[in-house]
Amino acid sequence: MCIGIPMQVVSVEDDMFAWCDGRNGHRRINTMLVSTVQPGDWLLTFLDSAREAIDAERAAMINSALDALERVAAGQTDLDDCFADLIGREPQLPDFLRPDFVQKG
Repeated sequence: MCIGIPMQVVSVEDDMFAWCDGRNGHRRINTMLVSTVQPGDWLLTFLDSAREAIDAERAAMINSALDALERVAAGQTDLDDCFADLIGREPQLPDFLRPDFVQKG
């Protein structure tokens, strides 16, 4: 299984690579599959390749979920702070699973 890791662009090497910082340290990331990047941008990376440009909020949510996985692997069970956006609200179905969803096209 491949897990996406959020990384923030520190510097741009050329049209195809950027140096980024994230939970795996400082890495050279292939940016061919995303639009032009600039320092400060966030990327969702897989095996040192950017697959998607994301915003800082989404990067933080993904990093929180990855923190939770690390805690579970270490035998910890208190994960509420990793999923603060889910605490105190009802689960939401995606639109395509709702009974009133009408597919357009």
